[in-house]
Amino acid sequence: MRLTVRQIVIAGALGAIAILLGATRIGFIPFVLGIAITVMHIPAIVGAVLEGPVVGLIIGLLFGLFSFAWAFIAPTGPGDVYFQNPLISIVPRLFIGPVAYLAYRLVREPRKSALLLGLVLLLAAAAIGIAYGTPTLAGNAGARWVVLGAALALAALALAGLGLTLARYGEIAATGVAAVAGTLTNTVLVLGMIGLLGSLGWVAPVPWSVLLGVGLTNGIPEVVAAVLITVAVVAAWKQIEFGRKGARIFRGEG
Repeated sequence: MRLTVRQIVIAGALGAIAILLGATRIGFIPFVLGIAITVMHIPAIVGAVLEGPVVGLIIGLLFGLFSFAWAFIAPTGPGDVYFQNPLISIVPRLFIGPVAYLAYRLVREPRKSALLLGLVLLLAAAAIGIAYGTPTLAGNAGARWVVLGAALALAALALAGLGLTLARYGEIAATGVAAVAGTLTNTVLVLGMIGLLGSLGWVAPVPWSVLLGVGLTNGIPEVVAAVLITVAVVAAWKQIEFGRKGARIFRGEG
């Protein structure tokens, strides 16, 4: 798939924003108990919604590469050692944009998304099978609950996407669902990879109960922040007009 000049420029610009957010620490919002929530993944979601999954993947790659390099260059805490492993810092970030785009299209074009819905539900079923069939997880109740939670989240997201298709503000709903999907992808895959690699002995193990707590503590506010920022940015970019008849997109002059 060939990228247009516009897509390359937008991918570069949003990738640079993600890197800037991390380098300046602006991308980390102080939260309760000294925990910071991140918005560094939002450029990948915005890029995917505006220009497609490949652009989102490129931005996610830039985000992941920065996270990997920054863990060596300027570590800020003991948790940075995990991000020195590319399976944790890079690989999960590759899926942020594509998943966000698929969720967006699911809401915008439900008739063309039956296959996608089936795929999401299949992934949910596969996650349940992995939870009970993988030796690493079979004997760990906490790990099973994490995987099962991810499976239920996937299924709920798919069904919610179909429901929101009937909502009055179709474009806004689609963008919001994309933000939720992209954020959950980042949170679940990063924490899940830490837990999995820890179970395999590849990195220092972290109890699944701790990872689940971090996911809940950080995940919910990150989802809220991602929805608010993504909808605002995409609305401004696409010039969505909020009116009584719902949102409509119109082309500006120039």
